[in-house]
Amino acid sequence: MLNLIFVTNLLDNRIRDLLTYNSKQIQITRNKIQHNVSYTAPSPGTYDQQWFWDSCLHSLVWLELGEESRALQEIESLVLGKGDKDFIPHMIFWKKIRNITWWVFDRLYPTDFYSELIQPPIIGYSTMQLSDRGVNLKEETILNIKTHYQYISQVRDPENMGLISIIHPWESGLDSSPKFDLELANMRRMRFHLWKRMRFILKESARYGWNQDVMSKKCSFRVKCVLTNTIHSLGLASFSKVLLKYNLKEEASELEQKSNKVLEGLIENSWNEKDGLFYDLNMNSKNNHQIKVNTITSLIPLMLDIPKDIKNRLLNHLKDEKEYWSAYPIPTVSMKEPSFNPKNIHLLWRGPTWVNTNFFIWIGLKKHNENKIADELVSRTRDLINKSGFWEFFNPITGEGGGADNFGWSTLVLLMK
Repeated sequence: MLNLIFVTNLLDNRIRDLLTYNSKQIQITRNKIQHNVSYTAPSPGTYDQQWFWDSCLHSLVWLELGEESRALQEIESLVLGKGDKDFIPHMIFWKKIRNITWWVFDRLYPTDFYSELIQPPIIGYSTMQLSDRGVNLKEETILNIKTHYQYISQVRDPENMGLISIIHPWESGLDSSPKFDLELANMRRMRFHLWKRMRFILKESARYGWNQDVMSKKCSFRVKCVLTNTIHSLGLASFSKVLLKYNLKEEASELEQKSNKVLEGLIENSWNEKDGLFYDLNMNSKNNHQIKVNTITSLIPLMLDIPKDIKNRLLNHLKDEKEYWSAYPIPTVSMKEPSFNPKNIHLLWRGPTWVNTNFFIWIGLKKHNENKIADELVSRTRDLINKSGFWEFFNPITGEGGGADNFGWSTLVLLMK
């Protein structure tokens, strides 16, 4: 027991040191009022700005460490950073950085304050955890998060399917996932074509004046992403519980109904009975056809209240050693897919294991009382961290780390118990 306590404390200390090192403190003035901003950068030197879903996940780790004020600051800085927008952008530019990324991509946004894209809306889940821990949320924070969910639910679902669309691969957080290859599939120099398309979509949106209504209907890339919608459903349901605690019953009921509609939409439109997997929908194709590429997101709806038969089909894929149950699971692309590449460090999300998606699957396994496989996933994820450290992603076969080092959300392993 003493050894277990020592190992646990050692991991806590490593994670606390990493997040402290990654922390940024900035003083800014908004509307003639000075604010002290604190957030955790994903990886200083590589990713210095504040990313939406990174901060939501960092908040969970700070909370687990007993640092309630730091956990809350991650959320409040996102709300402050959005300014007067109806939604919280996927990036907040607290500091102007004129690097190659800015020159190629970020300068296409209309301001130097934030992007005009979204990310998987997990903020409702993070704020529920804060609220359950007894952390008081400001009225301004609550209202802004509520508006965020109401806005994206409306503007990003012009078809009224219950599922929101992403209008850029970055909005999923999965950047170069092979499920987004679409018309670029099998092209030579794929890296060049993917990055060219990513810039083209930003330029296209700029021509639309960054009008969300227009972008949601006309963008050349419009996809109903399974991961984004799963987290949307989870976030809506979670935040509805927060609203109930603050006696906002009507608003809570509205978000709960939206959450149920998302789940219904996933099962009706994205579930493929033959393959036993969930697939994204290409909204620019005839009949919004499913994008039949087997990636980690095909399993992500385990996080929701899916029927038992669907759960069991997903578990069969997860436990298949030729598909997802590698030496260091869970690869982000099925090992049976032609696009699976465990060594690819230039195009993200095409095979390597990421701790955040392991965390999402773990949440689903615990939700459905699949404790044996959940415990094994925890054990192998911790082995991965002990072997290689807190990298951005890992080779699912060898466990070797890749991408950015000292990566913030890889500390989510602390919550997996």
